[in-house]
Amino acid sequence: MRIPGKVAIVTAGAGRIGQAISRRLAAEGAAVTVNDLNAERAEAVAEEIRQAGGRALAWPADVSKSDEVRHMVAGTIEAFGGLDILVNNAGGSAGLLKKLTLFEHSDEEVCDWVVNLNLKGTMVCSRAVLAPMIERGGGKIVNMGSIAGTVGIIERVDYSAAKGGIIAFTAALAMEVGHHNINVNCISPGAIVPPPAENEDDNYLGRYGRPDDVANLALFLASDESDYITGQNIIIDGGRALGPKTQALHKLPPLKRKGDAQ
Repeated sequence: MRIPGKVAIVTAGAGRIGQAISRRLAAEGAAVTVNDLNAERAEAVAEEIRQAGGRALAWPADVSKSDEVRHMVAGTIEAFGGLDILVNNAGGSAGLLKKLTLFEHSDEEVCDWVVNLNLKGTMVCSRAVLAPMIERGGGKIVNMGSIAGTVGIIERVDYSAAKGGIIAFTAALAMEVGHHNINVNCISPGAIVPPPAENEDDNYLGRYGRPDDVANLALFLASDESDYITGQNIIIDGGRALGPKTQALHKLPPLKRKGDAQ
């Protein structure tokens, strides 16, 4: 096990990526508080972890509300004896509300919702865990950015701005808390699609990302293996953010994917 005895909070831990992260951290020895707005979904993930022999607690809370987050942090510490890891996974675009649009037609309330969920939620949760981590002697904060925060995505201007803010927040907070032995890093995924979807033509590895791809990186950043890494934004997108494929690349041999017949 790579993080035995550690205690983690995973926000939006019942979502597609959040489930994978929660299960991965638990499988590697951590006690996990599975946060989600949907209490039933959070409890289902926590129960799955417990059935597999792990330790887990479900905790419904709105990450943008300081009182609810402080209560969740205190409950986690009471249940498990401390706090070592925060994965700020909660986020999403206006697509979750079925309200994607060009910015000139965007609704201010929707923009506020997107910024609060992504950027404010990340800041609120991070602030709430700093004192317990300092008292503990250190910790790991793993934020969730997006390639939208580095290259932008049309019809997601508010989301791109919020994710760009998370990337900058990661660097700035890392500077402030490094002397407390707290590492702060960011993961910026591209398209993450659950199986059976496979082939994807907009990146250089030829497949969509999977939730477990992100979970594996989150585990690394939450473990002692990343002790000398802080303030970084790590893009995990199969090379999509490197730019569009050019005609010159069409001259290369056909892309071979794992599992293709030899």
